[in-house]
Amino acid sequence: MSRCVWYSLRSPRGVVGGFGASLHYCLPQFAARVCAFSSKDTGDDPPPTNPPESGSGTNNASSSNTSSKKFVRNATILVQQGCDIQELPVVVRKIAEDEFVSFVSNKIITAPLSTPPSNTTVEESASANDLQASLEADLEIIRSIDGCHSTKGVLTILKERENEAPSGTAGYGPSVAIRALEKILKVESLLELKELEETEPFERIVNSIVFHADSKAILDLLDELRSYLELPKTIDMLGNEMVYRCSENTLSIEECCDAIEVLTQCRRPEMVEKFWSGIADQEKSISERNVHFVFSSLPYLKVSRRAVLTVLERRIPQLWWQMSPNATIEVLQALVTCKLSPYRVTQTLARWLNTNIHAVAEDELGAILEAFTNLAYSDAQIERAIERYVKAKGVKVSSQNLIVTILRHCEEFRLRNAHILNGCSEFFIANFGQLEPSYLKALFCPFAYLDFVPTNATKFFDTINMFLDLHFAKIRPTDTIDIMFAYICLERFPLNFVNRIFNPYFLDVLHAKTRPERLDVVRGKLKVFDTGLTLECPDYDGPLLPRDHSAKAVFHDGRIKRIVNYITTELEELAGGPECMTKFSVLQHLPVNSLYLVDVIFHPPGLGNIFSLNTMKERNINVAVLVHLPEYFDSTGKYLIGPQVMRIRHLRRLGLKVATLRFDVLYKLKIHPQELREYLVERMKLALDALPPPGATMTVDGSL
Repeated sequence: MSRCVWYSLRSPRGVVGGFGASLHYCLPQFAARVCAFSSKDTGDDPPPTNPPESGSGTNNASSSNTSSKKFVRNATILVQQGCDIQELPVVVRKIAEDEFVSFVSNKIITAPLSTPPSNTTVEESASANDLQASLEADLEIIRSIDGCHSTKGVLTILKERENEAPSGTAGYGPSVAIRALEKILKVESLLELKELEETEPFERIVNSIVFHADSKAILDLLDELRSYLELPKTIDMLGNEMVYRCSENTLSIEECCDAIEVLTQCRRPEMVEKFWSGIADQEKSISERNVHFVFSSLPYLKVSRRAVLTVLERRIPQLWWQMSPNATIEVLQALVTCKLSPYRVTQTLARWLNTNIHAVAEDELGAILEAFTNLAYSDAQIERAIERYVKAKGVKVSSQNLIVTILRHCEEFRLRNAHILNGCSEFFIANFGQLEPSYLKALFCPFAYLDFVPTNATKFFDTINMFLDLHFAKIRPTDTIDIMFAYICLERFPLNFVNRIFNPYFLDVLHAKTRPERLDVVRGKLKVFDTGLTLECPDYDGPLLPRDHSAKAVFHDGRIKRIVNYITTELEELAGGPECMTKFSVLQHLPVNSLYLVDVIFHPPGLGNIFSLNTMKERNINVAVLVHLPEYFDSTGKYLIGPQVMRIRHLRRLGLKVATLRFDVLYKLKIHPQELREYLVERMKLALDALPPPGATMTVDGSL
């Protein structure tokens, strides 16, 4: 199959060709309005500067018809790329009576007119001396235009030049026209510009730019016209010319991307969507030097974004190894802006990071990791790259922002990597004197969330205590509560901060500076802090907060509720009957918090109120059954996260045995009753015994 298939249209509705072997037959739907485009092709010559005088008869009519522009219509086609089919805009040009052709390829139907260089209007046969003289004349005109203080002066200079030029030519090049237009924009008010736009001299200036200026000059002019949206006709003419040139494949990749950005800022979204064909036709021209420009254009596209992204997904695996760090950052930031995370692109860039980690600067690594975090993407290559970097740099890292970004990425994707976390703890110990107090939460809480105690635990926690004591007043109250919660998760008891926390002034500031939607979460963590110290620290005189007796709803994940209800029969059989099992309850000694919601409790029949346990005497009698979702584990699925470890520990402190079930295993076994029963029996046999209450001593036989 050839690179391009072309179909001519004998009626306003018909079949238009697609680009490439992956594009199949398409049905265009022409828009109701006709949009005029200019062109440098044969037959699309600019109108004469001096219109023919009346009375010349038939020759005049013929001349007028010859110089008229062809018309281009807006259409849409169905484009198939692999299994993906979508409707995209396309440019369709009228080439004869009731005959059209679509421009979605680098094939040009008519040979381009041999025109003189863009900076001159002399004939092709002009000598080099004549060319030099013309350039000097243009420079002289530009200097004269720069000295003008009104539009009238500019138009007078151009008129004089037109009178001196040969008949049928403008007498000045596009550089002169651009400078004249810029001067007019500078000296005229918006109201006068709107009136001037409809005049013939102004139209001749714009036509000179449209027909003879190079693409970069037109893009620069459009960039200036962003502040002059009251000139829609001028912007439309320049924008249409760029779309037409894109359809003829005369724009480079960079120019297509610049046109997308500039026309978006000029509020021409319909024009912007047509540049996908220029990018698709030049897929092989996308290199490591310009791929980030194409990605940066994605946020400006809506209808054709997916088509351009498909091209990039095919192209980037072929050039990733040559990309610079700045290009990689721009690609990732464009994806973040679009809220897109295409697997092939992110996987390729993760491979790039692992390959080039030795050559990436600290600020570049921080930007890349932040983008990956915002894209909700991480894999083994990213983890390996971070590990290599921390091993090589360690305490030599100078950017605290980078360490914060690394820890945030680890927390977000539950990367419980000992090398990374130990390296970050060493950085904190070595550089705590230069750290910002506001970063303490970001530097400490990931350790608690991942339930990771560094190898240098004593020095690490001593440094945390010293830093918090020194900067307590500079840290936001909500961050302080999060830090206290992290202490409890790691089974550390910061008693020297209790009086500062449970202080009327601190609590007033906490409530005043906390957003209303976060207030319940902050209060819940404060109650967990109080409860944790009460259950685990014998030196704590608590609880200090009043018990919450108010009736309120507690969030419970729907997946857990459904799977527990599904296996209720098997659980009742293990418990000894329905009267020996209670689902979804919070114990009396714990605050009403979703963290302490027990999925299932096995208890002896006739025990009485299960919520009124004697924590000193009734130990290892009741069994708490907890269902753990996949996100309750680290990325390897081996270790529970800190809050869940603390949850189990607190239930055991209350005297309950704790059995844990994995949601993913239950979900797989729910259609296999025999295997499900065997799994439940096995987990009940492995239930963890109750822990002694704080300060209790154990006898030789193990009793309290």
